[in-house]
Amino acid sequence: MNQDKDIVMILLELEKNMVKNYATAITEASNDNLVNKFEELFNMSKNAQRDLFNLANSRNWYSLEYAETQKIDQEYQKLSNELANIGGINNE
Repeated sequence: MNQDKDIVMILLELEKNMVKNYATAITEASNDNLVNKFEELFNMSKNAQRDLFNLANSRNWYSLEYAETQKIDQEYQKLSNELANIGGINNE
């Protein structure tokens, strides 16, 4: 690996983690001013993550698995069933 790739991939991983952490902070904060600040930071981190992903992807440093339509349909059906089951639990 070259140094540029290493740096970009490390930063990408850090930004992904920051997005997750800010999302948690937003949902758990009770102060509106704090929520607003976390949302601002979340958006900045989300945008940085996307920019890093686009850079890595454009240089073929980030490989994506292209799923077959059948796999996508199966996963969609599985998630739809899970959501329907959750809805059934909440209605009881």
